[in-house]
Amino acid sequence: MTVVDLERVRSPEGWPYASSDSVDADDPGRFHALFGRDSLITSLQLLPVRPDVARATLRALAGLQGKRDDPETDEEPGKIVHEYRPHAEQRFVDMGWPVRDGELRYYGSADGTSWFLVVLETLGDDALTDELAGAWKAAAGWLERALERGGGLVRHGPRRASGGLVQQGWRDTTGPHAAYGGGILCADGNVPEPPLADADTQAVAVAALRAVARLSGHSAWSDLADRTVALIAQSFDSQTMAVDGSNARVTGAGSQLGWLLWADALPADVRDGYAERLCQPDVLTDFGLRTLSSSHPQFAPEAYHRGAVWPFDSWLGWGGLRAAGFTEEAERVRTGVLDALERLGGAPELYAVIEDGPQRIPIANQVQAWTVGARWALEHEWNGRGR
Repeated sequence: MTVVDLERVRSPEGWPYASSDSVDADDPGRFHALFGRDSLITSLQLLPVRPDVARATLRALAGLQGKRDDPETDEEPGKIVHEYRPHAEQRFVDMGWPVRDGELRYYGSADGTSWFLVVLETLGDDALTDELAGAWKAAAGWLERALERGGGLVRHGPRRASGGLVQQGWRDTTGPHAAYGGGILCADGNVPEPPLADADTQAVAVAALRAVARLSGHSAWSDLADRTVALIAQSFDSQTMAVDGSNARVTGAGSQLGWLLWADALPADVRDGYAERLCQPDVLTDFGLRTLSSSHPQFAPEAYHRGAVWPFDSWLGWGGLRAAGFTEEAERVRTGVLDALERLGGAPELYAVIEDGPQRIPIANQVQAWTVGARWALEHEWNGRGR
């Protein structure tokens, strides 16, 4: 990470935009706004060196926290905002997004609220924890309700209004059949039936429950985390990307296995099997972890969530493999991502891995905040867990 990279994505208030504005004609610069998930993960990555970024992010998101049920914006009490644009561009209106009086305040994120809890607890700032007591308790309440209505898993969908995201884990999308390859599809190309429980979201939910246990001092949250881990083991396996609305498994090995390992969201007796699957050559490349196995029918090396490599995603996988004791494989992920970033230059949102090595993808922003953070964290071997 360089000062220039960080300042390109840092707002005047101190929290990170998800991406910089466009830096040249070839840079989409699509996400120059406050995104809950992205800003929180970036804050976690930079926590040891820039805790001020985390404090600014947590305060900003607490100020926008959901207060009521609003199906049009996906707002719910205690929920952390997904995307906030005080002056939304016309394209959002044209796409049917819930723009009100020129402002987009959209809450369609299945995991942003969990990341809020994880970052606050990892920061370990007692004064800020007290200051934001109302916010983190409301966030914990949202997570508990989400698990209850999801039958023990955090699920998302279906959308009850026009516009917005039809899938709301980090592999979010307005349409899984769009050409850029976003979201989750079944092996046969069908869209899985909502409400969908993706593995990545369950992983951070477990980490968040344990964070609440430490923030509150109440063991009931640890007990709920343990029950969630047991249900994950029952509902998923190492070949599962998500569980659909009828509890059928959506197949697809990929980087989500690293999230589950990172969050310690698996029983001890299955961890090695998940780590071994993550390290197979259809997922682990010389330049990071693929989002989806190259042997999956819906794989494409440049597909946004179904084949490309994301530095932030691989950072979590590196931490997960290291925690599982797969130190050589973890080091291959760490050095591979850093090598790719050196070759490509800048802080690309994602890239394809082909026979010739890493390759830029036109849709990718050239300066993505959680790539800036991933580079620093990988260079300094910080896994984001704080323990």
